[in-house]
Amino acid sequence: MGLINKIKNRLRPFYKVYKVWWSEKVGKKNLPEVINFNANDICNSKCTMCNIWQQKQDNEITSEQFQAILKDPLYQNVKHIGITGGEPTLREDLHLLYEAAIKALPNIQGLSIITNAIQKDQVIERIEKVIETCKAYNKQFSMMVSLDGYGKVHDEVRGRSGNFETAMAVIAYFKAKGLTVATGTTISKTNVWDVEELLHFFQKTEHYGRFRIAEFIKRLYNEDRNNVIRNFDDDEIYQLQLFFFKLISTYEKDPTYQRTYKSIINILSGGKRLIGCPYHSDGIVVSSRGELAYCAPKSNFIGNGLEESSLHLYQTNGKEKERIKKENCESCIHDYHYKETFNELKARIRTMFWTRLYQIDSKWKSIHRLVKPFDKTNNYKTAFIVGWYGTETVGDKAILAGIVHELTEKFGKINLYIGSLYPFITQRTIRELNITAKVIDVWEKDFIAACKSSDLIIMGGGPLMDLEVLSVPLKAFQLGKIYNKTNIIYGCGIGPLYNERYQNTVKKILSLSDEIMVRDAKSKLTAVEWTNHSKPVKLSGDPSKVYLKSLHQQFPQRNIISCYLRDWTYEYCRDLSYEDFLAKKQELELGIANLIKHKALEMQVDEIRLEHMHNFVIGNDDRDFSRYFMEKYFDDFEIPITYNKYLSTVISISESMQSSKLNVCMRFHSVVFAHSFNTNFVAVDYTKGGKIKNYLVDENQMNNYLSVDDIINNYANE
Repeated sequence: MGLINKIKNRLRPFYKVYKVWWSEKVGKKNLPEVINFNANDICNSKCTMCNIWQQKQDNEITSEQFQAILKDPLYQNVKHIGITGGEPTLREDLHLLYEAAIKALPNIQGLSIITNAIQKDQVIERIEKVIETCKAYNKQFSMMVSLDGYGKVHDEVRGRSGNFETAMAVIAYFKAKGLTVATGTTISKTNVWDVEELLHFFQKTEHYGRFRIAEFIKRLYNEDRNNVIRNFDDDEIYQLQLFFFKLISTYEKDPTYQRTYKSIINILSGGKRLIGCPYHSDGIVVSSRGELAYCAPKSNFIGNGLEESSLHLYQTNGKEKERIKKENCESCIHDYHYKETFNELKARIRTMFWTRLYQIDSKWKSIHRLVKPFDKTNNYKTAFIVGWYGTETVGDKAILAGIVHELTEKFGKINLYIGSLYPFITQRTIRELNITAKVIDVWEKDFIAACKSSDLIIMGGGPLMDLEVLSVPLKAFQLGKIYNKTNIIYGCGIGPLYNERYQNTVKKILSLSDEIMVRDAKSKLTAVEWTNHSKPVKLSGDPSKVYLKSLHQQFPQRNIISCYLRDWTYEYCRDLSYEDFLAKKQELELGIANLIKHKALEMQVDEIRLEHMHNFVIGNDDRDFSRYFMEKYFDDFEIPITYNKYLSTVISISESMQSSKLNVCMRFHSVVFAHSFNTNFVAVDYTKGGKIKNYLVDENQMNNYLSVDDIINNYANE
């Protein structure tokens, strides 16, 4: 039995692949299991991304007619019906529609509604009747409330003053009665820069909501709303990519919705829809007039269920379904969720294979020999830069610019590959910096191809510290040795390193290096010791400074304090228990707040401005910390405090620093920037004697230095 179980376990992944392929390509096509019923074709909202509110009320099928339609054989397998609009609560007979569905559909398990909650009392009254109906028949009921922003933002999107308050009142009412209430947020050009505030509100109140991108939808008559629908500029697209990745990483727990968000990111990146759609085989739309459509966004009506058999209409209008698949499905960004498709499964398995191959402890064997190098079109020097690109801070961007500048100074024209943990991040970076390079996904076979195609393999800046992704430079340098490339550590710091596994990995990287250039004297001592004095180690300084020199200029000074703060995380305080760390963190935050207040009053500034060195959730989006920090410590402070909700670039940070009266720096590269631009600054050393102190010692700038204990002892108890 042991052998049989082993064989089964080995074959199980292959069987899953076969099962998904069979059901998708060969298996029997099911009758619909989901109905989207539009209860009416009118609405009392005036949404910026919709025109249905301009419709005049006309024929709406009665509950008896609705029940008659649903008795058609097409609907015999339906398990769920969602009733939408327009605004469904405008129908006085709403509960009768639910009763009609329950009576007509023998296999129905759940029913739901989505409402704008504008007319609070009417919405509550009519949904109460729906709940009573569902309870009477022992059927599950769920509801969603549209919420497109926090406070006035929602009201502006919906065109109704006070709608945020009524929506929150409806949510609170039904939650108090024990009903699970989600919200649905539609993102258009109108609210793209405000959804972070809404997410912050959700996380603070432990509320659950889902997010979608506004799409052109036939039933909403919004074909002419291209000024707000899918009309994002480059900054807005990038912000949305960051936002949906944040949802995946920190908020959305359901794997299906996570996959939908990944698909949205891919479409925003210029790719195709990744996730499948239930309306390919499992769903149907019924209009308020009894008309049928294969899907809400793109399908034309295929007939009327009051006049013809729904099953006949569904089965004889295949050309319309094929038209939709051919013309619309690959680019449709609407948030329909579905089980994993064969193409998704293939992509996931491929990524899993390469990711496992590139782990710290994995063995190459001969797999790398099967990957061909890229075709070379010129005789220029080729460099492959790896590191933590794909999670880069503004400082990392400046590092990359500095390295590329020095390489071109040395070699003239060069070919560049840049390894990236999250390629959409690095694609944005090279556009910002005007760098011509091929971005390489480090979890794909192209990683091997880039190593084999390059003359130089460079670990480009950033710290060699306690990170599992030390596997990236390690594997790159291992390949470099196999294929006689030059491996270079270029301006890196070493540490913090508490874990023996990562210490040993850094030692391996050092041993595989042909050239070692580190950014501070302490890192040089460590590198010399860990290579047993067998290799020359150069103190090069931080590579970003090369680029920052070109950005140093005079700006009109504003009477503000600019702050470049970050969340203090446990890896910089491992000498304490986690509980003691959290207590000290609170003291540090209070101390930093009091320091800023003290400086603001002393210097009589007009404003405190929170700027951000990092906008990506991996590594912590500093904008998230700013919202928390302002709310907790500056609620009633006399001098206004604001934060920059937009994207940060090397240029924007350079300008904000050089025009500020004082810069309060916490992120490491904010210290490097502030010093490089010769500004008035204080440096909060969250690294506890690590890279910030090392930098300031090397640059003879310790008069700007404040340790964690300095902050706590001098400011936390004010």
